[in-house]
Amino acid sequence: MSRLIQRNIYLTPAQHQRIEALAAKEGLPQADLIRKLIDIALPFAETGEGVNFGRLVTLVEFSSLALDTLIHRLSPADADPLLERAIQFARQYHAPQG
Repeated sequence: MSRLIQRNIYLTPAQHQRIEALAAKEGLPQADLIRKLIDIALPFAETGEGVNFGRLVTLVEFSSLALDTLIHRLSPADADPLLERAIQFARQYHAPQG
């Protein structure tokens, strides 16, 4: 890992509790989790899109449902194999490293 730069930040008690709980659930140190959360949100902020996670989740879910509907209608035999590959890719490329 590249050299890390230390910064002091202040969290509300609620933020701290949420980070603590999520880090424990993910099996990560809190600092690693915070860096990952920054990596997720920062690109949105840099493009001026802001960070609207409700909208992001809605778009992801809509896209997923729309694709699922189209695949089941146009090529039902491909639906299950595509889902299996998506799960495989998610594990391969998005699983926690460690």
